[in-house]
Amino acid sequence: MIPVSRCLRETEEKIMRIVRNEGLISRADISRKSGLSKPVVSVVVNNFISQGSVVEVKEGESSNRGGKKPMLLSFVPDYKYVIGVDVGGNKLISILSDLDGRIVEKAKFSTKSICYEKAFLELVEKSILEVMKVPISKVMGIGIGVPGTVNPESGSIFYMPAFGLRKVNLRSHIEERFEVPTFVSNDVTLNALGELWAGAARGCRNVFLTALGTGTGAGLIINNELYEGTSGVAGEIGYMITDWSREKNLSFVFGSLESWFSGYAFEKLLSDEKLLSEFENEPTVAQMFDYSDVNPRFKEIVTVACEHLSVVIANVITLLDPDVVVITGGIGYNQYDRILSLIMPVLKRTVPDEILERVTFKRGELGEMGVSLGAVCNVQRKVFMEV
Repeated sequence: MIPVSRCLRETEEKIMRIVRNEGLISRADISRKSGLSKPVVSVVVNNFISQGSVVEVKEGESSNRGGKKPMLLSFVPDYKYVIGVDVGGNKLISILSDLDGRIVEKAKFSTKSICYEKAFLELVEKSILEVMKVPISKVMGIGIGVPGTVNPESGSIFYMPAFGLRKVNLRSHIEERFEVPTFVSNDVTLNALGELWAGAARGCRNVFLTALGTGTGAGLIINNELYEGTSGVAGEIGYMITDWSREKNLSFVFGSLESWFSGYAFEKLLSDEKLLSEFENEPTVAQMFDYSDVNPRFKEIVTVACEHLSVVIANVITLLDPDVVVITGGIGYNQYDRILSLIMPVLKRTVPDEILERVTFKRGELGEMGVSLGAVCNVQRKVFMEV
């Protein structure tokens, strides 16, 4: 495992944050905004310039008293790059991004045939090589999101149900191969971080993101920090109980909530022989949602599923008091308006007005890029500075 520490100390990070936020700024203005002396600012800025992370762009305007025009400084986002990898149950997306989140390379691969650890590791490695269009010395780190439970300290994957793989030490394999700091986290957890950095949760400090797709999971941001829990398994809402009187006597392939609301559960219901008798071809999950207003069976499935989802969201809201609830994932993103219209009546019945009225609901803005951009953000936070 490669030892990792933040590149910037407190004073340097304070100055760098001001430069990044302002776009163009003089040394004198940095001193005023930071409360640091001009000599200290000058030394730090000169160090940034020498390493290539900050550049002098142009002369600014003189003050009202005249005098020498100040040089305006700007952050150089392509001073370093980060590779972000999103390993999904059906596809893998890898990106090469600059430090502002601008994607300069992107690749996609199918993951449907993965059932062995060797094939999994080889595909992740291949995806990284595909987007690494800069010298390795320019790569700050590699971030990877996986559909499973992960120990955030060691980067070892406990379990990935989509591939049936357990105890995969992905971090050590990638670090040994590329000799670059690598961080592995749950994919939905990184999705929440991505939306915080560059999407629907910008400007928020407490975020609950739920990804509704083949499975149902969540990512948590608490006080602007990624919350992964003691063992890295925080956010596994698919296991939450919403009807104990029924569920105590059943066992589930996926979690309890996922037996009500997940692509896996919907596809199982849609394959029912009685339902299939009404259609020439097996209906898709998207068709089920689209025609739920006119087909009574579809309406029942969707309504009941959203009621169970609402119970979980209500419990999370009263427990965590988030600024925003972000709904994303293949189903959540594409069926956001319909889902929101069905969960809100239940939330209004179960969550006190004074709590619910302070929570904003949003569709995820980053779509399929949410996890990979979250991985890029996570690397910067671990290695460079908080963004």
